[in-house]
Amino acid sequence: MDFRLLHDYVLKVEPEKEKASRVRLIVKQQGKELICRKEGLNRLLDFIYGGDDHLIKGRLQLSKKKTAISIYINGDIVGTIEARAFADGLDKL
Repeated sequence: MDFRLLHDYVLKVEPEKEKASRVRLIVKQQGKELICRKEGLNRLLDFIYGGDDHLIKGRLQLSKKKTAISIYINGDIVGTIEARAFADGLDKL
């Protein structure tokens, strides 16, 4: 599943091959992979439906405000997606 972000950035979410309960979050720009993070599916769903406003520390960060999830790389925002669309995409994996 792909989400279009700002300035030709794309957030790609794909299942991890070794563990079915984990996914890979990949941020690409013009087809080039910039950053990849493996994260647990349950942790992502808890983030979407729970009260946490931040997930993942480091180069790739996710921040939630009400129904929008912002994606940051090295502290700079690269895009925002709807929490519901992200959750629906995770359910399909």
